[in-house]
Amino acid sequence: MSLLLEGLALHEVPGARGSGPRVLLVHGLGSGTSTWSLVAPALAREHRLLLVDLPGHGGSPPLGEEEGPTAMHPAELGRRLHRAALRLREADGRPVHLVGHSLGGWVCLEAAAQDGAREGAREGARAVAGVVALAPAGLWERARRRPPLLPTGQRFARWYARAAPRLPADPLRTGWGRTLAFAATSAAPRALAPELAREAVLSVAAAAGYAAADAGIAAGAFARAADVRVPVAVVVGRRDRVLPPAHLRRSAAPPGARWLEWERCGHVPAWDRPGDVVDLVREHVRRAEARAGREGAAGDGAGSA
Repeated sequence: MSLLLEGLALHEVPGARGSGPRVLLVHGLGSGTSTWSLVAPALAREHRLLLVDLPGHGGSPPLGEEEGPTAMHPAELGRRLHRAALRLREADGRPVHLVGHSLGGWVCLEAAAQDGAREGAREGARAVAGVVALAPAGLWERARRRPPLLPTGQRFARWYARAAPRLPADPLRTGWGRTLAFAATSAAPRALAPELAREAVLSVAAAAGYAAADAGIAAGAFARAADVRVPVAVVVGRRDRVLPPAHLRRSAAPPGARWLEWERCGHVPAWDRPGDVVDLVREHVRRAEARAGREGAAGDGAGSA
């Protein structure tokens, strides 16, 4: 089942059996559900899992011109995600946990900041319970540097979408083809499944919101760390060539955020270390739920006094 909230397409994972806290997975620039194909089945066994398509990506329609030139900036997308989280909370009374990759990580941080700063917000009324940001954009001083390898961009993706049906063999079914296409994004591109690689490239090719989102990424930085009131974990891949560790500032993350630098990991931790991503999300949700329980108990005690 899918639904459209605040311009975001939210998809339930087929066959999901989880009844735990709701977790929303938010992809990066030009991506879609292929980002999460190696981690979603495991997470869906215990969590109510929703895969989020940003506007102009996957099953989400692009925003109209009337939305304005900054509608695809991460801060604006974060406001949309926060409004969607508020509506989900209204449905069952529980805040959501956000997991975002790259652009999606920045968007999740903006949503958490919006939640922490909203007027009248209190511990028991939060819409966002915690954030896991995987190779998040926005934690920099200077404007975002472009990846060194153009094949990761939309130009290559659209060439592939046009040319692949006419080629004698699909280059993404070869190790060298996947290395060429994903050397900037994966620490082990040859190990990627051909089907995953093909879906990822076609998602970029079809993303009508790619250019506007790319411009939004380059326009600024995450500047609302002090407004984030919930637990945050940030994962940085030591072999990330899109957002190298040296390009990100730990000081730009929310105060108290866990900063994890992973070996053997490129720009997409959910591809290179899916088991570790699953374990991290599970652990982070448990920590955030325990913290919320302690804060709720403290608030009840203060109220009864």
